[in-house]
Amino acid sequence: MGRNVILEARRATVIVFVALGLIILISGMMLETAPSGPGSGDATALGISKETWEDIHIYASFIAAGAAIIHAYTNYRGILYHLGLLRLKRRKKTN
Repeated sequence: MGRNVILEARRATVIVFVALGLIILISGMMLETAPSGPGSGDATALGISKETWEDIHIYASFIAAGAAIIHAYTNYRGILYHLGLLRLKRRKKTN
């Protein structure tokens, strides 16, 4: 049997969103609580430098944006329906 590629993409984007959401949340909290100002570039949290936390946060955000585009593409009918731009056809019952 063939696999439904769109369904698999939907499942994958949900997993990616959850994982990236956690990464973005943790890195954002680390950056928010990190010291700021001159000389704060040497600060570390959990053994990772502030600069690396910034990179993790930025790259995870870009990947999440890409996943959002894929998610919108695979769910375009639902988006159009919720925007009122698409009406669902009712199926006739067959006996």
